[in-house]
Amino acid sequence: MLSSKEINKAISMREVISSIEDYYLQDKSSNEITPDRMHIDDEDNTALLMPAFYGDYYSTKLVGVAPNNTKLDKPTIHGLMVLYNRKTLEPLMTFDAMPITALRTGALGGLGMKYLSDQHASSIGIIGTGTQGWSHLQSACAVRTIETVYVYNRSSKKLNDFISKAEKEFPDLTVQEAGLAELIINSDIVITTTTSKTPVLPNMEPSVWKGKLVVAVGSFKPSMQELPDSFLSAVDEFYVDASSAFHESGDMIRAKQFGANESSTMSLEEMIKERHRPNDISDKTLLFKSVGIGIFDLITAKVIYEKNS
Repeated sequence: MLSSKEINKAISMREVISSIEDYYLQDKSSNEITPDRMHIDDEDNTALLMPAFYGDYYSTKLVGVAPNNTKLDKPTIHGLMVLYNRKTLEPLMTFDAMPITALRTGALGGLGMKYLSDQHASSIGIIGTGTQGWSHLQSACAVRTIETVYVYNRSSKKLNDFISKAEKEFPDLTVQEAGLAELIINSDIVITTTTSKTPVLPNMEPSVWKGKLVVAVGSFKPSMQELPDSFLSAVDEFYVDASSAFHESGDMIRAKQFGANESSTMSLEEMIKERHRPNDISDKTLLFKSVGIGIFDLITAKVIYEKNS
């Protein structure tokens, strides 16, 4: 099995972003099959099965999400991914699913930032300092010239560990702890990366959100909601990575009450193919919601496999 260290050595965040973007720009999706992922709930835990078929490959990713692991100082997500020959179904390579998930989720958020945020955005706020918080720091720095990072986490130890790691890996950045209100007010881009069942963003006046992009990646089932009604009602334009967000994520299920719907919400595929840029960004509140689908895992694994073959 390819380990986390080996995966991160084999591919960069920029490469994953480019690979997903190229997949849509080259219109390579004609022979792709991506069923909705299977959710199996076991009390607070969730097992996810994510198959995908594309080109010469078939992949399966089996992931377990245990939100209470944070109390045990253990990772929230564990899993395995296998890449197969599509014709013979012979296994080609096995991966630790955690870095694959982190890379492709960060890349999706990065693409949201690339197409939707102000091109001069220089500050980000990250809520949640786990694996996804880190991957979105990487992707933000890959698509924008970030100067300042505001970070929030309820655990002081995890917060300080994240800041220390960020200062080491990105020495030119100013990285600092911030309260939620301070983080939101001072950030051009706000990123939420938690598995919370209740909103993590505070209630703020609608005017506070103008000119900002919120990238929400934590809620992947109906019982999870990172975004409060006060924010959802202030959003001028909704965007999603995939239409499945409307029935998988509590945030987007709730957003339907405030005008969001599949027919009028642009997907990542449409954003990329149309080279979409929002008009009058400074006067709008934008939301990019990502839930992730199996094809993005397959694309990431495919690049790694072909580089190692």
